[in-house]
Amino acid sequence: MRVVENSELSNYKVLPFDLFTENKTKILEAGEVLTPGKLIMLKNYIKIYAEDFLGESEIKKNIQEQSKTKQSSGRMFNFSYESLDPEDFDTVINKESCMKVDTQVKIKYFYKKILDLFLEEYYDDAILKMQSLVSILRNGIYKQLCKSEKGSGVRFMGEYELCHPLNVAVISGLIARKLDFAPIAMDELLLSALLHDIGKLKIEIPGGSAILTTSEDEVKEHTVIGYRMIKETFGLSEKIAKVALEHHENNDGSGYPRGLSNDLITEYSQIVNVANYYDNLASNRTHVVITNNREALREMLEIGTRKFSPKMLYTFIHMFNYDDIADFNSMMF
Repeated sequence: MRVVENSELSNYKVLPFDLFTENKTKILEAGEVLTPGKLIMLKNYIKIYAEDFLGESEIKKNIQEQSKTKQSSGRMFNFSYESLDPEDFDTVINKESCMKVDTQVKIKYFYKKILDLFLEEYYDDAILKMQSLVSILRNGIYKQLCKSEKGSGVRFMGEYELCHPLNVAVISGLIARKLDFAPIAMDELLLSALLHDIGKLKIEIPGGSAILTTSEDEVKEHTVIGYRMIKETFGLSEKIAKVALEHHENNDGSGYPRGLSNDLITEYSQIVNVANYYDNLASNRTHVVITNNREALREMLEIGTRKFSPKMLYTFIHMFNYDDIADFNSMMF
């Protein structure tokens, strides 16, 4: 047993030895991913002891290899929103959007590159970029959207795996603005909305790899997987992780995975539930076929408080003009 310093632990992405307190109570096991949250937790201990299963030379080699991985990550994914050229990314745009064409393309391009980081399991890099995207949405995009009364005018259109998380985040943020959320709460909500389906990346489907376009019936376990990824692997807060877990819970208790109802469902999850269902309706990802925003609003009102929190549903409904009847397919270019 030896004393190990936090400065040493910060060199590892994966812990190469068990960690113990002074009275030999195990804190973490060898092989665990050292997320930022776990490193912060370890700082609360006055002394931490390591039981090495590797020799000193092997530990040094381990540190060097993990450092190379971090450096490689930096070189491979050294991009920013400002550095992206919209002409480099061919994608569908929403002709009726309140967002400028270049803005739509750059946001989707930026999110696509973040999604690549998640797929390659560069999680620390991906979360940092995702937090940048939160700032971009809050400080820039909402200035373009704040005067919109058309639900069709706030949506990204095209590739579902790119547009759906962005749409859920944008719509969730608009609901939060109506409810006068504080900036910190707004940032938490936007991040949780962007990550709400992240568990789908780990779902194996017959004949192909895991993708965000998989149907809900095939991937109900994505809620639990996403919760664990956000809390344990990414080291983010319980409030953010619970949105991944609860965004398919229904107000009447008929949802999954735990059958929660009413106020047992967290506020962030209630908001994301509304935004998620609306975007799936508008993207023709449900059993109900709709062609425009008014039909989507009417369907959600018919479902009503069986599925949705009354507060979140009616806040959402009152945001948009019920006479928004532009055909979604005609808006794509």
